[in-house]
Amino acid sequence: MSVQDDPDDPLMPGRPDGRRDPRRELAAEAVIKNARQLRIGGSLVDISEHGCRIEIHVGTAERDQIVTIRLGNMDSWAGVVRWSNGSQVGIEFMTPLHSAVVDHLSQTYAAVEIV
Repeated sequence: MSVQDDPDDPLMPGRPDGRRDPRRELAAEAVIKNARQLRIGGSLVDISEHGCRIEIHVGTAERDQIVTIRLGNMDSWAGVVRWSNGSQVGIEFMTPLHSAVVDHLSQTYAAVEIV
């Protein structure tokens, strides 16, 4: 099962893929902490105004767990793990990000394809 086919991933009406907002690919190492402030190592894979997908490198994140995510020196964002599929998790932000923030992140941490 691919991440896009995950039955626990909260799809929303209005877009062909069922999501509220378009996902933007990223390649960014992130600091993720759970409610007990335990550090989880991971990379942001994609992001939208309402959430993101993270590839977990160290530790685990379980469904319905509250986490904080920080990129570089930016403020952290709180979110809830909505699905987990192997080493990838989907986070729904508790407060949606402004579209300008998502634009900035997708340009600053653009995923690079090596040919």
